[in-house]
Amino acid sequence: MLRRPWRPGLLLCSTALFSQLVQAQAPKPATAAPNRSVQAAATWTFVVDGDSRNCGDLIMPVVAKRAIKKDARFYWHLGDLRAMFEIDEDYAGLHRNDPGALKMENYLNAAWDDFKASQIKPFGKLPFFLGIGNHELIGRTRAQFVEAFHDQLDIEPIRRQREADDPNDHTVRTYYHWVMDGIDFIYLDNADNMFDDAELAWATKLIANDQTNKQIRAVVVGMHGALPDSYSADHSMNQGADQGMSGRIVYKQLLALKAETGKPVYVLASHSHYFLADVYNTGKWQGNGGVLPGWIVGTAGAQFYSVPPGVKDFTKYAQGQYGYVVVTVNSSRASRDPVQLKFVQIKESELGPEIVNKFGVDAVRFCFSENWRATSYQPVTVQQN
Repeated sequence: MLRRPWRPGLLLCSTALFSQLVQAQAPKPATAAPNRSVQAAATWTFVVDGDSRNCGDLIMPVVAKRAIKKDARFYWHLGDLRAMFEIDEDYAGLHRNDPGALKMENYLNAAWDDFKASQIKPFGKLPFFLGIGNHELIGRTRAQFVEAFHDQLDIEPIRRQREADDPNDHTVRTYYHWVMDGIDFIYLDNADNMFDDAELAWATKLIANDQTNKQIRAVVVGMHGALPDSYSADHSMNQGADQGMSGRIVYKQLLALKAETGKPVYVLASHSHYFLADVYNTGKWQGNGGVLPGWIVGTAGAQFYSVPPGVKDFTKYAQGQYGYVVVTVNSSRASRDPVQLKFVQIKESELGPEIVNKFGVDAVRFCFSENWRATSYQPVTVQQN
């Protein structure tokens, strides 16, 4: 199988700039109904990653198998499901004996159904929280995404939380939140590298409520592209039509929440196809308010990128590897740092004969030997500095 020349999948969308912050008014307490099994456990885990285009049909079943075996509470996908500007190599392997399926028009008609069948279905009954990425907007709209993935965007924890916030709100959106074990889990839609006015007003109100709500002990924020001025600034909200303005507003609101209340804040993103910790420990944020704990985990199957060379001396990273992050949550309210993250690699040997036979030897070889952006690219192992 020949690799087509890499073409960036970044899609920018011009929208009105956010000109004035909406004055936040705290809503009613947004805590969801308690989960007794979670409260009873000393610790519990969930799994997160993103960017499962290209080879995710091979990788995601392994993630699902491991998550279920380890009794994870849920799985969280941070966006970029299928390539959409070209045919994913795993899909090509699956349909290697059906030339008609490999016509671009037929691939586009089947791509999201392929994601559901090959990447969501293996998780079974494990709650699957879905995020939108920039590739979901290639030739399509948010409304189409919501229609296609309505069930994932309106799963019981999200729906219950939305009704707790506002009993009259029945709108399913690409951004959402839910509360579990005193932690507010927030997904922000920056698929076009911006937050529009409505989403920014929603986030402003929500973060303000988290500051005053005594039931909230920590905040975990997920999104596709990293907030501006990270070590992935060349592939992040810095490329938005507003040049990162809306992202900086949210960053500073989260920073204020942490500084003024002592509640820990954790920020997860994907979009760049590697694992990288401490992504906001840059000169920009060191000298402009403070550094939020942040991680990039875009390792669920997409074409490998190289990590920025400047980070290799001081933080944990992995490139040229598929994998996911296991997040361990300490249920004790006395814990000052209740969330711990660990990157876990997936190796070719773990696919098993069923997946190899299903997608073909050529697709497997491509995914583990050729799925990187530059011919000079060399994989490295996770550094544990």
